[in-house]
Amino acid sequence: MSNKLVLDPDYELFCNQQLQDPYPLFTRLQQEQPVHWCEPMKMWLVTRYDDVLAGLKETKQLVSSRDDMYTAPLTPENRLLAQPLVEHIGLWMQNLNPPDHTHNRKLVSLVFTPRMLQNLVPRIEQIVHDLLDEVCAQRETDFCRSFCLPFPAMVICHMLGIPQEDQDQYHETLERLFPFSGGAGPGLNEAVAPARHAMDELLTYFDRLIEQRRSDPQDDLISAMAAAEADGDRLSRDELFALCIFLYNAGHETTVSLLANGTLLLLQHPDQFKMLQADLDNLLEPAVEEFLRYESPVPRAVRVPVEPYSFGAHTVPQGQTIMMLIGAANRDSDVFPDPNRFDITRWPNKHLGFGHGIHFCLGAPLARIEAHIAFRAIAERLPNMQLATDRIHWRSLAGLRSVTALPIRIP
Repeated sequence: MSNKLVLDPDYELFCNQQLQDPYPLFTRLQQEQPVHWCEPMKMWLVTRYDDVLAGLKETKQLVSSRDDMYTAPLTPENRLLAQPLVEHIGLWMQNLNPPDHTHNRKLVSLVFTPRMLQNLVPRIEQIVHDLLDEVCAQRETDFCRSFCLPFPAMVICHMLGIPQEDQDQYHETLERLFPFSGGAGPGLNEAVAPARHAMDELLTYFDRLIEQRRSDPQDDLISAMAAAEADGDRLSRDELFALCIFLYNAGHETTVSLLANGTLLLLQHPDQFKMLQADLDNLLEPAVEEFLRYESPVPRAVRVPVEPYSFGAHTVPQGQTIMMLIGAANRDSDVFPDPNRFDITRWPNKHLGFGHGIHFCLGAPLARIEAHIAFRAIAERLPNMQLATDRIHWRSLAGLRSVTALPIRIP
């Protein structure tokens, strides 16, 4: 282990989820220790694209599990408090392994269909333009609060069937869960109690809502998932509850990040923004893919080897947690020429922003539809917006790359 690397101030900040710009550290890891044991976080960090891609593809030697990642940094008291929480998160789609993953994904795919997504397009367009009407009426606003946060929340709540009067409370409760589910390292100790209380509140809420949908089905995902059946199997109560939480997190937090990060990048690169405005039909798709590469909303994937597993010459012992850093892989110079250059014309773009293999993001088609509609409208309706701050702060979470606020000025 390189003492020089471990003593790097950026390394300590990263371990404590406080590093605002991780990319120089990622480059050093790729060059010096592409498979690195991180003692403070009790896990291996893997940073090269080829290694991350291989790890995402592997389903026999590497399994999806976050139990040790969550529990290893906790005090004995917090470990006990967190146990039901860890068990619940273990039922989220990205943490399941075959055959459970295959079973759940098959059932959800019965209702999460291309036709359903296309039917949502008019509603998504309406939400986008209603929110932008309010944004355009202001001279200055926090674009995160006024657009990026409410837009995907309204879409996913509409899809799930969360009543409008419950949506604010639902979002607030989930915000207390996410610092644990999206966290890592010693900071998890502070997140346990709020997250456990949030989970208990959500369980009570969904018990009632799911029962209502079973007795009186509506045109929403909760009703459809409660009724979905394949080969004689249905989702259990715990599986259905976990899917409701997972789909919101997957359909909201990451899309908020994509929208906010993409908007920030356009504001920081006005030449690219003008280029996009001038050729939306051809550049919108590669621009969204470049947002996903350059500032990946989901910067990690977590796996555990069931036997010693090798990334090239580096072998990870059985049972030790591996954090594959997607954000680092997407800046690997061996795959992406000039990787630290933001370029909306970059094509093809083999980024890993939505993962790969059996855990490829189920909501990727929805996220792309939302992003294409949103950024087309932003380019057309806010062509002259400007960044109203020179200080950008990022959320302190290992599992989410997202700005905390995005002040803009509308001339």
